[in-house]
Amino acid sequence: MSAIVNIDPTLCRGHAICALFFSDGVELDQWGFGRVVDGTVDSARLLKRARRAAAACPNGALIVVDDPTGPDGTGPSIDSA
Repeated sequence: MSAIVNIDPTLCRGHAICALFFSDGVELDQWGFGRVVDGTVDSARLLKRARRAAAACPNGALIVVDDPTGPDGTGPSIDSA
């Protein structure tokens, strides 16, 4: 499973909780506001950390969305029954 991570700059207030919980994907700028280093998360470990950071953000600025294209970039898999 892969996901896309983004930070809404209009909601970010520089609490730095995102960088604390998800240091692999978020860095702080010179004023302490978070910015995403790489918006694609493709490992289960990093996805868990990203979701934990998003849940801990007091302003909801960190957003984790499941990637609709899937891990191979071809789109969602559709099982035919």
